[in-house]
Amino acid sequence: MSHNARRGQAATNDREEIPDEARPQAEPTPVLDERWLDAAESCYTRFGLAKTTVDDVAQAAGVSRATLYRHFKSRDDLLVGVIVRDAGRLATEAEVYIQRFDDVGSWIVEGMLLCLREIPRRPMLAMLFAPEEVGVASRLVLTSERLLAIGADFLRPMFALAGERRLLREGVQIDVLMEWVLRILMSYLAVPSHLARSDAELRQLLRTMILPAVLANAPADPNSDSNHREEFRDG
Repeated sequence: MSHNARRGQAATNDREEIPDEARPQAEPTPVLDERWLDAAESCYTRFGLAKTTVDDVAQAAGVSRATLYRHFKSRDDLLVGVIVRDAGRLATEAEVYIQRFDDVGSWIVEGMLLCLREIPRRPMLAMLFAPEEVGVASRLVLTSERLLAIGADFLRPMFALAGERRLLREGVQIDVLMEWVLRILMSYLAVPSHLARSDAELRQLLRTMILPAVLANAPADPNSDSNHREEFRDG
């Protein structure tokens, strides 16, 4: 059997979870956790998402396979840990970026545009949308409660205030909206639009298609949203 074939078989086997009774529940320290995630990221970059094995990561981190399995339920759990770390960093940057906007419509649209610009620039996140990896990405991203929670936490403060000011359409739920937004972002990242190629074109498209589903009486023109231009600052 070739080396690549053995790697592919090992990657498949790594998806099996270790029984709870065989896995001590000690929590890793932040330093060790970061070191293991760094090792995993280097392996994903070298071998690809689908072909990286827990053995690869353990060797790169200088620990045993059993040690990793004490803290990560499966190979997928390890990959999600790396993705969550990078997604959390992007969310933190996005929180700072959107402070320049003062209305909920721009907050949603500009946040999505930032993701569409930044994800391809970040090797680990960009790898999720490579043609050979997109199947892995779709399964993990859309089923990961940790990733959905990052997005929901990002939306929650703004939506709480928008709800108080009656700017939201009735029945909009943050968790459902976040999954929908992720699906839209994944689609555009995996297969960029040939109709809306520039930021201006994408901005208009998102305002036309997304905001009416979220905001009451949402304007499509980014320069005509005075009805929804509310200050999101105290006082």
